[in-house]
Amino acid sequence: MAIGQLPKTFDPRKFARQGRQFQGSLALSQFKRLADSLVDDKGDVQINLRFSLSENNRVVLEGHVEAELSMICQRCLEVARLPVRADLHLMGVLTDEQAKALPEDFEPLMYGDELVELLPILEEELILALPLVAYHPPEDCSAQQHYTTESEEEARAAAIEADKERRSSNPFSVLAKLKTDTTIQES
Repeated sequence: MAIGQLPKTFDPRKFARQGRQFQGSLALSQFKRLADSLVDDKGDVQINLRFSLSENNRVVLEGHVEAELSMICQRCLEVARLPVRADLHLMGVLTDEQAKALPEDFEPLMYGDELVELLPILEEELILALPLVAYHPPEDCSAQQHYTTESEEEARAAAIEADKERRSSNPFSVLAKLKTDTTIQES
C-alpha cells in the first residue's frame, strides 16, 4: 500500500478498510502541550502510521512517533537532547465499555461520527513517553565528570550495614526486653 502525506483529520473506519499508511514529519512547535514540558520547540516529530482492521473488524492504528527533545538534565541542570519514541497500538472504540474490554496490547482510540484529529493523539502519546526525570547519558553529563559515586562493592557494604543497623534498632525490642524482665521478676 502506498504511503501518503499525514492528514490533519481522518475517518478511522475508512482508513482502516483501505489499509492506509502514512509517513512524514510535523514541526515540534505544533505540539503546544508537549512544548510546555520542553526547553524549546525546535525540531521535527517523525511519524509512521498504519491503519488496519482486526480479526473482528475493529479499527487498528499502529505505528510510532519519535523526536529528539530538549529537556533539563536533573544532574547538571543543563539542556539535554533526548530521543523519545512512542509506539502506538490503538484500537477503535465507540463506548467506555468497549474500551474496558480491549485486549491488553491495545489502548482505546475513541471516535464517533465526526472526523478524528491526528495531532492530539500523537501529542498525547509523546507526552506519555517523556521520561519522568531527564538525564544526559552519564558520559555526556558535566555533573558526572566532576563527581564520582561509590563503587558497587562500597555501596553493597553500606547497604548491608544499614540493614544491620535497622534490624538492631527495632522499636519493639524494648518491649520484648520488658516482657523478659517481667517474666524473670514473677518467677
